[in-house]
Amino acid sequence: MTAVVSPVTGAQIADVPATTFDETDALIQRAYDAFAPWREVSPGDRARLLRRFSQVVDDHIEELAQLEVTNSGHTLGNARWEAGNVRDVLAYYAGSPERLFGRQIPVAGGVDMTFHEPIGVVGIIVPWNFPMPIAGWGFAPALAAGCTVVLKPAEVTPLTAIRLGELALEAGIPEGVFTVIPGKGSVVGERFVTHPLVRKVVFTGSTEVGERIMAGCAPQIKRVTLELGGKSANIVFADADLERAAATAPYGVFDNAGQDCCARSRILVERSVFDRFMSLLEPAVAGVRVEDPALDTSEMGPLITAAHRETVAAYVDEARVAFRGSCPSGPGFWFPPTVILPTSESDPGYREEIFGPVVAVMPFEDEADAIRMANDSDFGLSGSIWSRDIGRALRVSRGVESGNLSVNSHSSVRYWTPFGGFKRSGLGRELGPDAPEAFTETKNVFIATDRSTFERKTMSDVVCRRLVGRTALITGGASGIGLATARRLSSEGANVVIADMDSTAGEAAAAEVGGTFVKVDVTSPEDNDRMYKVAVDTYGSIDVAFHNAGISPPDDDSILDTGLEAWKRVQDVNLTSVYLGCKAVLPYMLEQGRGSIINVASFVATMGAATSQISYTASKGGVLSMSRELGVQFARQGVRVNAISPGPVKTPLLMELFAKDPERAARRYVHIPFGRFGEPEEIASAVAFLASDDSSFITASNFLVDGGISGAYVTPL
Repeated sequence: MTAVVSPVTGAQIADVPATTFDETDALIQRAYDAFAPWREVSPGDRARLLRRFSQVVDDHIEELAQLEVTNSGHTLGNARWEAGNVRDVLAYYAGSPERLFGRQIPVAGGVDMTFHEPIGVVGIIVPWNFPMPIAGWGFAPALAAGCTVVLKPAEVTPLTAIRLGELALEAGIPEGVFTVIPGKGSVVGERFVTHPLVRKVVFTGSTEVGERIMAGCAPQIKRVTLELGGKSANIVFADADLERAAATAPYGVFDNAGQDCCARSRILVERSVFDRFMSLLEPAVAGVRVEDPALDTSEMGPLITAAHRETVAAYVDEARVAFRGSCPSGPGFWFPPTVILPTSESDPGYREEIFGPVVAVMPFEDEADAIRMANDSDFGLSGSIWSRDIGRALRVSRGVESGNLSVNSHSSVRYWTPFGGFKRSGLGRELGPDAPEAFTETKNVFIATDRSTFERKTMSDVVCRRLVGRTALITGGASGIGLATARRLSSEGANVVIADMDSTAGEAAAAEVGGTFVKVDVTSPEDNDRMYKVAVDTYGSIDVAFHNAGISPPDDDSILDTGLEAWKRVQDVNLTSVYLGCKAVLPYMLEQGRGSIINVASFVATMGAATSQISYTASKGGVLSMSRELGVQFARQGVRVNAISPGPVKTPLLMELFAKDPERAARRYVHIPFGRFGEPEEIASAVAFLASDDSSFITASNFLVDGGISGAYVTPL
């Protein structure tokens, strides 16, 4: 048995049988026996089974993600993406069996045709750093081609692979077609190399082991695919968007705690902007949230084992450290994000693959020097180039020896494109539309347009980090849309101030996002002045104001039935509070010469309510009109003001209201084209956009996030 240990706690979480030599042979034989009937399954039926496998994985996304968080220490956002990637890759290659076209070649005196025939049993050896997606990149195209698969997960991270094997059977994949064989590399992995019935080996892992596998496959002329080490260069030219390059650099190297062969673990910066770049990089590194990966806010988890932590630490002990981030000090294999300054290009920290959250930064003189330094490495797997001069970016991309390059991005773009490396980085991975039949070594260059990225994760649910160094205040931030927005803006890098009446919930929310709580009554002019003073005194600026506090009481009905007190109370909370908040924050933003104010209106402000809500509808209409006027008035002074108009959203307030009046809820559902209420996170995403520079030419607008209600023909019931 092999003890499986969680890197988060250092505690044992499972015992997994270690497959013996004889058991491995028996399972390979079973896969070989299953090959003949599997290859005879019609292309349409094979495609149907792969689609079903994809659906079953989709039904278990959260289970697989939680399992990976516990077993591998991956952040929850990453783990959800990884499980979803297995689903997506299976769905993608489900279209392949019916498209394995041959060719007709003209010859004299006859007809010559080619066919694509499956090669047989494929042995896939998966590393511990990305157990799910790397497994899927191997087994999905192999199964689509009609091969059977034996898959060996890493000894320390076998749990999701074992579960995927169970889900394959649940989906109807026949016994023996996809077999997961946990065990030691020296037993199971070695047998994949030497067993004559295994016709191809796919390996992702260390360069040293890859060399031995390649040599071991040679006597049988066995096909082999290798994806090995990396020491990728991230080249930053003086004309680049330095703020964006520095803000996103941590995600090119600290993703998965730096345990990524594509990590941009060497940053090469043009000497004339080196000091400026380092000053921007330091707060970005300090802002990386290293914490319990089960938290939605976590951006980096622990290293995989205690032994690996010691290996990483040994590199840093011998290096000159520029600055470091922080990490937990309790149980688990934690290591802080670290930036080192090599004294020369021969330093081990600069040349060798550390495979941890450590990045080496060095200056270069000019374009030729940048290419020389990038190529002065044993590895050539991936890399990035930052420059506003696309001609230069293309020239450098042709000169740099790297299997994949990204321009103004840290993406590896390895989802569907052929993925190979130069030098000791590997022979190419089968991805892309020709994956089931093509084994190619290809260079791929990805160019991101201005403000665009194609990055795998963000580190947290594909977050872009657009608000690094900015301060955002959110009223009503302790629950519902406000809390979801606080989480999102924090994950984008903002300092968050939560203003709310509820001290208990507000303090808990502020602690969760690492922000500040201020207890306020939003209808009080003094409290509005005070909360913005706290924000500026604490963080030095106020860049985003999200006025979200509001009420929708059950005694708000038709004008004939709504009393004056109820009317005044709704206007005070929903409209007057926005007036007071804008009045309090505008002087700060005007002095700064920048700012984004986002006021919560409602879809009823645009089209009226399907049910009688005279006070609420009037207050939200007032918010919309005021936002438009302020947006026009202050645009040339650098302050943008927009209204956001949600449709019905599953907030505690609305759910409580509808629980008391189910008939009212049913009437709402009828008019929503999506047939569902919105989620607070969906509104938060829209707020993050309006808060960021991505919306820099948007002001005085009404941003509808209403599920299509305002675009539909609605007749009140």
